[in-house]
Amino acid sequence: MDATMENKMGLPPPYEQSARNPAPPPSYFGDNPPPPPGLVVPPAAPPRTTVIVSPPTTTGSAPAKLGPGPTGTSCPHCHKSIVTRIDFVPNNRTHIASAALCVLAGCCCGCIIPYCMRSCKTANHYCPQCRAFVGSYTPS
Repeated sequence: MDATMENKMGLPPPYEQSARNPAPPPSYFGDNPPPPPGLVVPPAAPPRTTVIVSPPTTTGSAPAKLGPGPTGTSCPHCHKSIVTRIDFVPNNRTHIASAALCVLAGCCCGCIIPYCMRSCKTANHYCPQCRAFVGSYTPS
């Protein structure tokens, strides 16, 4: 069989013999050529090590997990023991539920229901003493 007959039959062309162990490519990192004459290369500075130390925390307690209702905790700003004040704000879940009710019900009357339900909103917790933001609770 010749090469044209093999191609007509759908067979791959014959492989060429290659060298047993080809030479590796030149290294880009070792044996650098010397710099051209007249060029002054400054000596390399030794590497620096920077150590970053964070100051120790003064409060011994971890932040409390905030729930959907008022939660007793310590304010991270004024460091007083408080029961948080809550503001409920709409989130993406509220908007999606409203759009789904509008499509499923076929009218716009059901669209306002998620905006009246606290379970569809994010609860933002604030300190009643200094009015600082403490954290938020997003329903799952």
